[in-house]
Amino acid sequence: MLLVALYEYLDSTLKKDELSCKPGCSACCTTKLYATSLEAYYLLPKVPERLLEEFRGKHYPRPRLTHNELLRLYRLGGTPPEEETYALLPCPFLTEENLCSVYDRRPLMCRVMVSKVNCHEAGFAEPPEFHYIAGLILLQVVENIDLGGLYGSLFDLLLFWKDLEEGKLDEVPPYLLSNIEEEEYPILPQEKDYQRFLGGLYRKELPSGKTFRELWVELKEGFSEYSALSFLKEIAE
Repeated sequence: MLLVALYEYLDSTLKKDELSCKPGCSACCTTKLYATSLEAYYLLPKVPERLLEEFRGKHYPRPRLTHNELLRLYRLGGTPPEEETYALLPCPFLTEENLCSVYDRRPLMCRVMVSKVNCHEAGFAEPPEFHYIAGLILLQVVENIDLGGLYGSLFDLLLFWKDLEEGKLDEVPPYLLSNIEEEEYPILPQEKDYQRFLGGLYRKELPSGKTFRELWVELKEGFSEYSALSFLKEIAE
């Protein structure tokens, strides 16, 4: 699975960073949590039915643009629309001990949100520069590989998958955005470290014997044979 390979690559590549983050630190763990449909599908089996139903009827922060749409807008010199104002609440996946109850399958936005300083004391996060840029690159990749997929609040996406699998949906809700592919990465020619980082992911060998890039290209070539909703499951499994 491309998503698991991407998570493994992130963990193996950036684990040496000196971070303040530790178990129980949850300042960044809020309800402003955006993800792709691929990430939500991977997480869904670990979410209790009781918790899923608690999401229903609640209005969590929702993006106006996907991550790649935002990158493309900046690249073309545009100005992004203002996001709605929300009250940020603690992430519902936090336990009473402020630990993540779905840590192993948490989405990429959680994995790249790290800090060199204590966020509770400083009032802000200060990610290492390489980790920050590498995180932006991977957020771009994860949208790219979610072919025909969706982007939005993680909690909306989890409910979308649940309702889709139970046959309760015939169309995509309007508050979920369609992913776009954006392969022009924000890497300057002289930034060799980031080029090597992305190249290492592309060359990562998967259990099938194919590289990450080879499998991605193969899936893209087969995309035209599917409807958007059916291909969501095809790439997620």
